[in-house]
Formats: sequence, structure tokens, C-alpha cells
Amino acid sequence: MRIRLDDNKLPAALAAAGLLLAIGLVVEIFFARPRLQEIRALAGECAGLQAQLQDQLRLEGRSSQFAVHFGMPDLGTLAQPPRSDAVAYLGLALDRAGLRREDMTSSGGEDFSHLRRSDFVVSAHGDFAQFQTFVRELESGQRLAVIDALSIRPLLESSRLEGRFNISVYDPKGVQ
Repeated sequence: MRIRLDDNKLPAALAAAGLLLAIGLVVEIFFARPRLQEIRALAGECAGLQAQLQDQLRLEGRSSQFAVHFGMPDLGTLAQPPRSDAVAYLGLALDRAGLRREDMTSSGGEDFSHLRRSDFVVSAHGDFAQFQTFVRELESGQRLAVIDALSIRPLLESSRLEGRFNISVYDPKGVQ
């Protein structure tokens, strides 16, 4: 079927086509473009959130590796304030190593912004393996303990050794 446009119908057909074109532009400008811009913005936000999620998963994996390294179930446990004071902590480390404590004195300390350093001089008797165990106990313990000085010498009357340690224990402020 063919439609023939004569001179009378041509202006009406052009007007109808122009009206349809105008309606299409209005629909696109007021309805379609804002939705497309919103979709693009949401897609960008989704991509950003996916990147953040990947970063978070990577960090959780690394924190699990660090927790395993420190022998903890998670890093939150490592960050918890210690349950015992520094004297009890050092005494427990000496006991676990099998050393006999001869003397433990506090030689002061210092406060930092969020930390308190407590300094101790510890003397103990034992064999070399026990001193190694004590040092490893401090190294892998749940507290930050630094051996500032260490001296080991043989006791005259026995095959045992005497060890003297200058140790600094760092705690969050408010815990000693």
C-alpha cells in the first residue's frame, strides 16, 4: 500500500513528524538522560565499592597472616590491653622458662602520648636453654617488651648461669 502525499497533506505530515520529534526530544531530555546519568553514577559508585571490598578482603587476609605469626586468633586479640601488670607478665615469663628469679626491681619509666614504658632490672639463675626460652617468651609474648641490656655469667659454685636483664615493657596508658 502506498501513501501519496499531495500538496495539501505534506504540511500536515511534516508538522506531525516535527511534533513526534519534539515529543521524543522532550522525553529524552526530561526522562531518559537523567536516568542514564544516574545509572552511570551508580555504576561508578559500584566500581568504587568493589575496589574497597577487594582492599578490605586483602587486608583481612594479611591481618590473619600476622595473627597466625603472633599465635593469636586475630589481630584484635593482640591489640587488647594486657590482663596482668608488667611485673606479673615478667614473672610468668620467668616461670615458663624455668628460671629462678633472684631479683626484680623497677627502675622507673616514662609516659608517651598513648604508651607507658615501665623499666625493670631482672636477675635470674638457670641454664643457657632456659635463658633462650625466656628471651623467646618475651619476643613472642602478647606485650611489647624490649631487652635493653643483657649479661650472662657463670656462677662460681655451680654449672648454672646468672642472667641480668634490663627490660622495658610498653603498655597502653592506664594499664601497668
